[in-house]
This record gives sequence, C-alpha cells and structure tokens, in this order.
Amino acid sequence: MEHVSVHPAASGEVTVGVFSLAESLAEAEGRAARVVLRAVEAEPGLAGFAVLTVGAALVPGPWWGFE
Repeated sequence: MEHVSVHPAASGEVTVGVFSLAESLAEAEGRAARVVLRAVEAEPGLAGFAVLTVGAALVPGPWWGFE
C-alpha cells in the first residue's frame, strides 16, 4: 500500500481509495479488500459500516517501463 484516501458522500456512504503497487488487478483488489475489511472490523468508529464493493484499475506509470 502506498496511500489511502477517504471521500465521504452526502448520502453517508464513504469511498475509500487505495493506491497499491501490485503485479495484477486481482492482487490489488485483494490487498485493498483485506485492509478495508480489517479497518471496518477493528475500528469502533466504523461500527455499522459495511464494505459493499472492491474494484481496481490499472494505472500506467514509470514503474511499468513506459516513458
């Protein structure tokens, strides 16, 4: 995990963005799911929240050798 950002919505829902350097989409999604689920389960301030979906997008960058 490189960083995490949290974006609350007026509806009360929260979007959590996770930037992860991973070898695949599946690995990125798995890492994000584990971190967010662990936070929701362990943090009393998140009681009542549920993780509804986890998804990832590959973002090209210099770490892939593109110039």
